[in-house]
Amino acid sequence: MIVYHGSIKNFQNFTKETVVQNLGNDINTIGFWFTSDIHTAKPFAIGSETVIEKSKSEFWENGESKIIQYEKPVSGFIYKVYIDEPNLKIFESNTVDSYNLFMGERDLFCDYLGAKKRNVTWKDGAILLNKEEANTAFRKSLIKQGYEGLLIKKALIHNMMTDLYCIFSEDSLLITEVIPLDDLNK
Repeated sequence: MIVYHGSIKNFQNFTKETVVQNLGNDINTIGFWFTSDIHTAKPFAIGSETVIEKSKSEFWENGESKIIQYEKPVSGFIYKVYIDEPNLKIFESNTVDSYNLFMGERDLFCDYLGAKKRNVTWKDGAILLNKEEANTAFRKSLIKQGYEGLLIKKALIHNMMTDLYCIFSEDSLLITEVIPLDDLNK
């Protein structure tokens, strides 16, 4: 199976240290996230990086350049990745949004800050107090059931519909092509 991953970073292998994912609802540390098509991966390859350098236009009284910090826009890369048919927990429904099914199952492991309501969920926009612990417990629960990842069918990401894959281990991921986003947009 071929899937796509967008990133502002350039790397050769998927590792927890090299892959930084910017996903909403605090789900980014469950595993490695992929989309079913290249176009829905593109927004993840657009971002910024902090640059610290000597100014060419601002100087101290003694004539030395001031050190400035700014955010520089970055166009990253789309990774075309082969995965050898992993056993996936599939979230799919004809009556409910598949993403809601996924988040509802994950919520069983979450502790949210919410003083006014008893059973606070991700939909309430409450602060998740145990992101790392919740994601680890959710992942371990699925692994214990024999799953190597999960699939959210027809998820709405960046106003585009895609199948969203999360793979728990980098061992089964083979990068087949790295496409600079600038080349893809030509």
